[in-house]
Amino acid sequence: MEPNQVARRAGTQPIPYRIVVSGELRSGFLGLEGWSVRDEEGYCVITGDIVDQAQLIGVIEWLGERGVELVSLEPVQSSETPPRGG
Repeated sequence: MEPNQVARRAGTQPIPYRIVVSGELRSGFLGLEGWSVRDEEGYCVITGDIVDQAQLIGVIEWLGERGVELVSLEPVQSSETPPRGG
């Protein structure tokens, strides 16, 4: 089941997040469908919907377990979120 479907069933709305990490990542690195990964001047910008705090913490821990350095993390306005499929 997609995260957005889980959110709808729980009565919550997913929040788009922008996560910036050092270095470059392959688009399939996260293994999350619907997330965008793009490289920008030595950083990697990852954007996608977060359903709840548990998922957010899980993504942060997952990156940390792989030695990825977190630079910033912030919710974004939906108009700032790039098109899916990146």
